[in-house]
Amino acid sequence: MKSSTVKYIFLGILLFVLIGIIYTNSAGEKQAKVYKEDFGLYQQAVQLIQTNQLPQGIKALEQLVVKHPDEYKLYYQLGLAYSGQKDFDKAALCLQKAIDIRPALLEDQTFTFKMGESLYHIKQLDLAKAYLEKPVAQQFQAQKDELLQLIEKELQS
Repeated sequence: MKSSTVKYIFLGILLFVLIGIIYTNSAGEKQAKVYKEDFGLYQQAVQLIQTNQLPQGIKALEQLVVKHPDEYKLYYQLGLAYSGQKDFDKAALCLQKAIDIRPALLEDQTFTFKMGESLYHIKQLDLAKAYLEKPVAQQFQAQKDELLQLIEKELQS
């Protein structure tokens, strides 16, 4: 092979690699921008929920769930927000989606209480009992004991 042919092949490969690097860098910058925007919206949603502005927090989280359907934290926060609104059907659905994505949530004591509470209110008593028999955060202990007593009464009747 002629040295000029080798030279052109080398330059072609070099140009291809350079274009790939430029494209990857550009795509990465766009992805980082979207991530920062979405993370900011997530932080805003959590803050809204914590300040009891539940409808606004729910709206923001629902937007994010559409874009990131495999992110368990979104479903977890959405479940907590629905629970705060006493919409236990939606709370249980969102919390179930969260645990489907991240089974380790069974170790989260707030999660187990909120799931048990939601299931109790939608009359899934056996499943609610199973969740509520797990350790819960101290702040929920009195409510947990009360719910377990109510479940026992309803199961016996």
